[in-house]
Formats: sequence, C-alpha cells, structure tokens
Amino acid sequence: MAGLAAAWRLSAADVRDEVEVTVYQRGWRLGGKCATSRGVHGRIEEHGLHVWLGYYDNAFRLLQDVYGELDRPATDPGCPVATWRDAVAPADDVGVEDGGSGSWAHWLARFSPNDEVPGSAPEGAPPLSGATFVRRGLRLLGDFAASLEPAPATPAVLLSASPRRPRTTTGGVGSLVRQAETVLAVGADAGLRLLADVGPRMAPALAPLIGDLLGDVRAAISTGLRADPARRRTAQLADIVLTCLLGVLRDGLLDARTGFAAIDHLDFREWLARHGASPAALESPLIRGLYDLVFAYEHGDARRPRFAAGLGLFLAGKLFFDYRGSIFWHLQGGMGDVVVAPLYQVLRARGVTFAFFHRLDALHLDPGGTRIAAVTLGRQARTRHAADYAPLTRVGRLPCFPGAPPADQLDGPAPRDLESHWGDRTGEEPVRLAVGTDVDDIVLATSVGMLAHVSGELMAASARWRAMVTGLATVPTQALQLWLRADERELGWTRPGTTVSGYVTPFDTYAAMSHVLAREDWPASDPPRAAAWFCSVLPTEVADDPARAHAVVRANAVAYLDRHAGHFWPGAVSTDGGFRWPLLVGAPPDAAAEAIDTQYWTANVDPSDRYVQSLPGSGSRRLPATGSGFAHLFLAGDWIDSGLNAGCVEAAVMAGYQAANGVLGRAANAGIRGSWAAVGAP
Repeated sequence: MAGLAAAWRLSAADVRDEVEVTVYQRGWRLGGKCATSRGVHGRIEEHGLHVWLGYYDNAFRLLQDVYGELDRPATDPGCPVATWRDAVAPADDVGVEDGGSGSWAHWLARFSPNDEVPGSAPEGAPPLSGATFVRRGLRLLGDFAASLEPAPATPAVLLSASPRRPRTTTGGVGSLVRQAETVLAVGADAGLRLLADVGPRMAPALAPLIGDLLGDVRAAISTGLRADPARRRTAQLADIVLTCLLGVLRDGLLDARTGFAAIDHLDFREWLARHGASPAALESPLIRGLYDLVFAYEHGDARRPRFAAGLGLFLAGKLFFDYRGSIFWHLQGGMGDVVVAPLYQVLRARGVTFAFFHRLDALHLDPGGTRIAAVTLGRQARTRHAADYAPLTRVGRLPCFPGAPPADQLDGPAPRDLESHWGDRTGEEPVRLAVGTDVDDIVLATSVGMLAHVSGELMAASARWRAMVTGLATVPTQALQLWLRADERELGWTRPGTTVSGYVTPFDTYAAMSHVLAREDWPASDPPRAAAWFCSVLPTEVADDPARAHAVVRANAVAYLDRHAGHFWPGAVSTDGGFRWPLLVGAPPDAAAEAIDTQYWTANVDPSDRYVQSLPGSGSRRLPATGSGFAHLFLAGDWIDSGLNAGCVEAAVMAGYQAANGVLGRAANAGIRGSWAAVGAP
C-alpha cells in the first residue's frame, strides 16, 4: 500500500508530465498485506482481518479521491461498489472478551457516531498534545459515569476552598464517579489552563498539584467501586484512564518538545504499573484488547506482551478521541477488491506502468558505498502482451484480483509459489535496473521483513541501516475464515458486524463479517448465511517452515472450534460439546473435523507477510522516508518513521506520500492530513 500511495502522489496531475512511474510487483496481485484473492465460488480470501479506524484521515482521503477520479457510476454502471461510501461502512459496535469473573463474557460497547467525515482533517494540524489527552480523558470518564445510573433529579455541585476533602453523601457508585468527575472537570481543567498561561518555567511546579488531585480521585473511585463487585469493569476503566492522566502529568508529557516519545522505551503495561495501576487493571480485557489489536506479543508468544508506551498512549488518544464518523469502519468486500483494485485502475489510467511477476532480489551500491547503483529483480513469468496484461477479473460485476495468475495471459505455465520467499525459482530471468540509465530514483516499498534478504550491501555499509533491519521486530500471524449454513442469530450471536478482541489463543480476535457475503458468488443450492473471520499472532518458532506453520494453523482451527466456538455461537455446539462440523458450507452432512479443509486459513510466515511490531525502544531505529542514507533511495512502508509508527494502512499511506515528497523535493509532510508526531527534517 505504501508503494501504491507513492505512485498515486507521483502521478498526480501537477507532476504527471515530469515523472514516469513503474511499479514492480512480485506475483500477480497488488497490495502486499492488503492483497485479496478470490477462491471457490468467488469467496473472499484475505491475509487477515482488516478494520479501518476512524482517525485514518489519509487512507480515507486517498479512497475518496480514487473513487472520485474513477467515477464508476459513469464509467462502470452496474458495478456494486460505485463510491467510497459503498466500499466502507460505519461499525460502531466493538468489544472485548472478559474472563475476570471466572467465566468468559462479552463486554460490548457502542460508540456514538459523529457527523464528521473521515478524511476531512486539515493538513498540518498539530499533534495530539498531553493537555488535550488529559481534557478528553476527563470527558470520557464523565460520559461513562453518566451511563452508570440515572442522575439525581436535583443535581448539586459542592465546591470548597478547604484543603480537607469535603465529606459527601452519594446515592450509589455512579453518583460517586460523577462527583469525582465534576471535581476533575473543574479542578484539573482549570489547572491545565493555568499551566498554559504560566509558561514552561512554572509548569513543572504546578503539574504535581494537578497530579495529586487526579490521584486522590482515583483512590476515591477505586474504593467505592471495590465495594460493589458488579462494578469491576468500571473500576478497571477508571483505573486505566486516571493512571494514564496521572502518568502524562508526572512524566512531563505535556511538554510539546518531547511529547509521548519520552516514554517509548517502556512497555505500556510497565508504564501503567509505574504510576500505580492495579494488577486487575493491567490484566483487564481493555488492555489485552489493545495488545491484540496491534499483535503486540514478542516472538508471537501470548505470554510476552510488549508495546511501546508512548505509542500506546498516542494511539489510544487517536482511537477514542479523534475518530470521525465512527470509531471503526468495515470494508464492504475484500481489501483487494474495494481498495487496491480501484486504485490500480486509476493509476493505470494515469499512465503508471505495472510490471507484475518481478521479485526484488538485491539492492546494489556504488563502489563508494554512498548511493544506490542498481537493483536486481527476478522475472518470475512472462506475459504474452505486457502492455495489455489485465490482472483483474470480475465477481458479481466487481473488479478484483483472482486466486491465481490468469493462465491465458502468460507465456508458459505459471511458476509455483509466486508470492513466497521460499518459492520455486527455476527458470527465472534476472533483470538489472541501473540507476542513472534505467531509473533515476527508487522508492523501496517492500516490507521490512524482506530487507535482511535483499539489502546485504546496505547493511554492510551503514550501521544505521543495519540497526533498523535487525532492530525492528516482525511477527507472523494466522487467520481463519469460515462460511456457515446458519445465520448469526441461529448460531447465538446477536450483534452482527461486531469485532471483539481479548479472547483466548490461538485466535484472540473475532469479527462477524456476514455483510461481505453479498460480494461473493455462491450457488443457490448451498449458500452461506454467515461469515466469520478470526486472527491472532503465530509463534515465530514455527515460522521458518511454511509447511509446518500451515499444519499448525489448521490444527489450531480445529481445536479452537471444538473447544471455544460455543462462547460465540452456543447454537454451533453438538450434544457432545464439540463443534457441529456440518454447519460449514461445503462440508458433507456427516462431516468430522476434516470439514475444516473446506474453509480458508493462512499462516502468514513469509518475510513480506509478517506484521511490523512497535516494541519498546524500537522507534528510534526507524528511518524516515528521506533518511535511507543512500542517494536515490527513498523508503515507504509502515516500518519507517512516519509520525505514526505502527503497523496499519494509515501509516503505509503516510509513508508513501512522504517518499513521493522526497522524490519531488517537497517537505516531508506536504499534503499529510491530521495530527501526528513530528517526523524528520524535510
């Protein structure tokens, strides 16, 4: 996605006559981890679960501009995904799984939508500051407190100048929380305004006073909630939010010069514990859900949660306080169908050249070791008519990428494992592109996991490059997709379209995805009535053997359904307590566990397929788009220092824009929308 975003920016109307762009792509599909195939009956087969968050302003704006330029209502009438509003839809229902009371229960929430349109953030907005984080955190607590119980008929606010805490009488825990929040709203907000007025010299002296107020309120709320076991979740939420606010003040994160990055060397849980978060809060489903969302488990081990604290705070603020329209947005088809394919169509119309079946093998330096001299590619297959090669097919009139290369367009049989680093390379032809002769500049948009395999010369020549390649961790992931003969209500799931995290391994995240069935092509004789997607990390110990990893994911799927499917779908459990395998579309009526072979699962172990993690202390190893250290080489991917240093499509789009800006000689953040941390010098 980062490479496609760079191509989008480099092929814009204002530079189109100055720049020629060629995209070299391994295999037959575009999109990298966002690529989608179509399997039997046109079923969508993904790399994993893709959910767009409401603060993805650059990704949403790209999507809007692509559909606007494509103009499918005029150019492709009858296409079922005609506008960006057809491509994505709000998903206000999210949740986590709570096992804290001895048995698992769903903790589901509906976040109120707003009238803002994602992608509408202005360019160059200031980053989310510590002060803004504190104010919005107070508002979050207030909103939550208001939902606990009805407010009294005659609300009363008690203000006192006494240094002693005034004694109050309450009608319940909700009243206690509301009174505490009132104190916070008055005292802390006034204190923050005072901090802004007195300037940086006096701010360090005043921040502890506000911190003491927050600490007192946290203690009061915690004491009151512990007396009511039914409010355990409320206690955890209050503890986490108030601990975050305390930590922001105590660690001086209100200082815009350093901001949240000052604590990025710590793990988020570790940082919360330093500021007094209770063990129950640290193990709460809210925290586990955050770690699941970003696959934050070192070496894919669920017992080793690790995530940079500053980034965790920043992303929590963006997630809860900066979303537009809806907190989550669901794609209304495969990522490759509703995002990548239309982007490809527009780029082709703009004159961008695509060279499919070209795998990056090596980057080469000049004798001085200061600039890129050449690139070696492996040509995996030849197309009969390269200029007219058409990679897309149609399923239900929707352009999409097929599950295999179109054989009728290839000159000879398609090689095996076109998208695998370990694939068959017999008969391949090397292609060498010389800088200064064949190309002027290179945007390196492969995943960071591949850099160790293709940039040996750069690693030998540059300590900074070597530190990045060896110091940024990736993790393999696993995904499972099911198509079922019963609808969600028959299965026992009453919240269609909901995504939940924080459940047990091997699949900690579940998404109800029945809405995508309309984009598939099932026969009327045996159509699915529900679709479900699961994903999680995969232990790295199995990742170097793709066959073993594939077998492990299959076994995980069978065991998970037999042991845990009843938690989500009580109607899917047989009388002996196992999964009712005939529910799977394609399975015979007397199916056993082998019916899993009629479904889709994947072990994402290829270096290009692994998720890029944000481990504590690793952010300083990331290089910016224009900071490769080698002339003519620009970097694009969710692994660079873009200002959003986390694995997601928004970071990829931002990185692609920054790389294109570097090629064009523009400021790094030119055209970047929304509020982000500072990036390297332009």
